[in-house]
Amino acid sequence: MKKTIITVGVASMLAIGSIFISGCASEQKPHDETIHEHAEAVYKCPMECEGDKTYKEMGSCPECGMDLAELGPTD
Repeated sequence: MKKTIITVGVASMLAIGSIFISGCASEQKPHDETIHEHAEAVYKCPMECEGDKTYKEMGSCPECGMDLAELGPTD
């Protein structure tokens, strides 16, 4: 009987200890509160009339008149 009580006590202490250890290991990291700026879109003629020239606003190519294609945001 005494051996059973000691075994249950040791098992309980090990279980409680593992809960405390695992709770300390999973620290929550603070959220990133930095302000994210929106990147501007870049536009380019799909026919590449002016080579690699890009524009910051949507419009049409001054050479061929085609609508400029959006390349995506730049960083």
